[in-house]
Amino acid sequence: MHTLRDRTAATLLTLARPYLALHLGVLGLKVRSAPFPRDEVTATLPGPRPARLLVVGDLAASGYGVLLHGMAFPAQLAGVWSSRTGRGCSWQTVADPLLTVRRAAHHPRLGSSAAGADAVVVALGIPDVLRITPSADVVASVSRLVARVRSAAGADVPVLLAGLPPMTQFQGLPPAAARLIGSQLRRVDAALRQVADEHAGVEFVSFPAWDTDGTTLRRAFSFRAMHRGWALAVAARLAVALPGSGPDPVPEPTDDVVRQAEQVAEEAAVAPDATDGPLTLAA
Repeated sequence: MHTLRDRTAATLLTLARPYLALHLGVLGLKVRSAPFPRDEVTATLPGPRPARLLVVGDLAASGYGVLLHGMAFPAQLAGVWSSRTGRGCSWQTVADPLLTVRRAAHHPRLGSSAAGADAVVVALGIPDVLRITPSADVVASVSRLVARVRSAAGADVPVLLAGLPPMTQFQGLPPAAARLIGSQLRRVDAALRQVADEHAGVEFVSFPAWDTDGTTLRRAFSFRAMHRGWALAVAARLAVALPGSGPDPVPEPTDDVVRQAEQVAEEAAVAPDATDGPLTLAA
């Protein structure tokens, strides 16, 4: 039997759907005009005992908001992990800016891309926040995705589920809108945590905290910083699942990693038609 609280929540979600559908439509328009990497991708880093990574995701995995592949989440993740472990790395992506968890779980290239992977990183959920995908559907789709990649890569392949970025902090939103989107972010994160709890070798990695002093990131934020910060957080967990070859503990990220990322950022900043201003995920 549904309680009054359940019925009230269902009513509020019904009322919220048109509003979030508007945000999804605006996001689709932004995707069509937003910067994406324009250079030729080089998805290999030399080194001993090279590992193969698969990154499945939406905006970040597609390189949304940056002009070079080296600035995007997959390359940053591979670079930070390689620096921490001293190992080589190659990576593939199954990515689309508007990829939902359901589409990802049924993607025709998922199995072939996962074959031979040593680890899988999943960075999905933003389109599902705006679609108000039911939590049960998120759990079912991500569980199916885990089963498919492990069927191709091996039953014990580690899978990391990346938590969602703080969309409500990317620009100023009315308080009611911020609460609505924030609640959906937490709900999808909770569904991802549930998948991690239900499957051995699957871990949830929270998005790193942003210290904004209660203000929006609209002026201070850049997507190259988001890609790098997200990669640092996920790579720390990945280095535990896929450690280096030596007996010493995995080191913390060095200043060299940050300097290299900043160098790439500076190169992109002077690229033709570079867009250094922030891009928003919600209208």
